[in-house]
Amino acid sequence: MKFSFEEKGQGKTIVLVHSYLWDREMWREQIDLLSEQYRCIAIDLPSHGRCLRKLPKNYCLEDLAKELIAFLEEKGIEKYHYIGLSVGGMLIPYLYENDKDKIESFVMMDSYVGAEGEEKKALYFHLLDSIEMMKKIPTAMAEQIAKMFFAEKRKNSSNPDYVKFINRLQGFSEEQLEDIVILGRAIFGREEKRESLKNITLPTTIIVGEEDEPRPPYEAEEMSHLFPNAKCIIVPRAGHISNRDQAEFVNEIFRSLFLSSDRHTKV
Repeated sequence: MKFSFEEKGQGKTIVLVHSYLWDREMWREQIDLLSEQYRCIAIDLPSHGRCLRKLPKNYCLEDLAKELIAFLEEKGIEKYHYIGLSVGGMLIPYLYENDKDKIESFVMMDSYVGAEGEEKKALYFHLLDSIEMMKKIPTAMAEQIAKMFFAEKRKNSSNPDYVKFINRLQGFSEEQLEDIVILGRAIFGREEKRESLKNITLPTTIIVGEEDEPRPPYEAEEMSHLFPNAKCIIVPRAGHISNRDQAEFVNEIFRSLFLSSDRHTKV
């Protein structure tokens, strides 16, 4: 298999795909909650977990989505709900185009399917070029990157997630970083897909951190008007990894979507 993953629980399937530079552990609180009634499959992005890959230089998000679909086919999954954060959310247009008959609902978190703005794209590509050249992520760069992911009051050493994330960035091997750079270029050089959202009729919930720096709330609100059947929820005092900054708030959203007695009216 091309992905490392965790599977927990029984019942209908929920597939979870994490943010760039993280791994499936990002979803720990949500897996523990949802696995009470669902079969949760949390998948690691290429070379982000235990499965090292050798991605082609021209790898793109559509390639990733099709590999994910093939993986789920191999697992024998006939129907699933899909939750994706950041790059995980960017896969939604491709998943719908290629696997819509199997998908029951979408949750898009801290994500955006429009093309990256030129200023941000230049910054991200500069960081990727530097990582490729140095074959590592030095401390100063790790701290610069980490600050993009957390709410203002959690960008410090008193936040265990912040400390662990910096250590994770510095702990990537040269082999992992080769794929991470390729995937980063696929993410930040992605094609424009906003128009495709108008065709996605499945129930969709868009969630975004109030303090999300890479993907600010106005992007989520814009997309919510493009989907025919979507609602947008802003998570207070949360940054880009909203489910870590405000785990219980996000879990309450998930309880309402997936665990409440009237959930059939919501997902």
